[in-house]
Amino acid sequence: MRFKALRVAVAAVVALSLAVPAQASPRPDRPVSLGGKKVLLVNDDSVQAAKPDGSDGRGIYVLRQALCRAGADVAIVGPWASQGAKSRSTAGSPTASVAPPSAVPAEFAADCANAPGHGLVLGACQGSVPCVPGSPAITPADVVELALTGVLPRRLGWTTGPDLVVSGVNAGPNTDLSINLSGTVGAATAAVERGVPTVAVSAGTRVAPPPSTETYAAAADVVVRLLASPRVWSLVRDMVLVNVNQPDVTPGSGPSPVRWTSVGRVAQGWVTYVPSGDGTYQLSYNPVTPAPRFEEGSDTKALFDGYVSVSAVAVNRGYTGRLPG
Repeated sequence: MRFKALRVAVAAVVALSLAVPAQASPRPDRPVSLGGKKVLLVNDDSVQAAKPDGSDGRGIYVLRQALCRAGADVAIVGPWASQGAKSRSTAGSPTASVAPPSAVPAEFAADCANAPGHGLVLGACQGSVPCVPGSPAITPADVVELALTGVLPRRLGWTTGPDLVVSGVNAGPNTDLSINLSGTVGAATAAVERGVPTVAVSAGTRVAPPPSTETYAAAADVVVRLLASPRVWSLVRDMVLVNVNQPDVTPGSGPSPVRWTSVGRVAQGWVTYVPSGDGTYQLSYNPVTPAPRFEEGSDTKALFDGYVSVSAVAVNRGYTGRLPG
């Protein structure tokens, strides 16, 4: 019996060492520190954060603040203008330019200033001329390609790439079938394809109105807490995209409980085109509302039940079930 137990123990150690490289893994009982880790932040809402409602990028600055306070060296590279619902698409622009946004919100301007990267913030647009108001943005996935292969090596000397890419915090949820449309998840997908551990994070239970600053902050705190977990790092190092969705919160309500979920499969369209006369149609976004058909254990159900939904999303779209023949 003693030898049998020993064989089982050795097999377990070997399996663990194959799943997570020993030199990159902390002890399972110790939280992971973000101190000194190089983190690229991207989004699909833009880097402008100029709108009073915060829908054009405020979430990415709230997230940077939380990661900087945890000791990470954070760089932001995002679309110059909003690029929501772009999925993994590319703008197909042969050239791209980067420039700082017109103004970083004052309460976030000094974040990461003392880190090696000094809190770099850039927006990316199409073309070979400097980005100006009205410049067309490149897509979120293009931003990741640009940042990892061009901007970060040149501007910050990150020739070996960042330790982590975090996409968000998105204004509105990305659960269920909507992850196929999401520019937030599309950017994260591009990072995983490049072999970089990646987390996508969204906030709120509806597209409009956008999340409050408190909801953004709650989402950012969840990300920092998740990244302290060796189990989460074992997932992202295995090139599994971790998709986080934070429900709406009210001031003083405390942290929302976290629930690991599956990606839901609610069969409802994301958009509707309504006839408006003379052969034209008006685009309308369909609200996601609670319904009995939400699956138990799904991300959407957890979100509407007041939980932070955390799902593991495989970027490889190959079917893993049994094929006929």
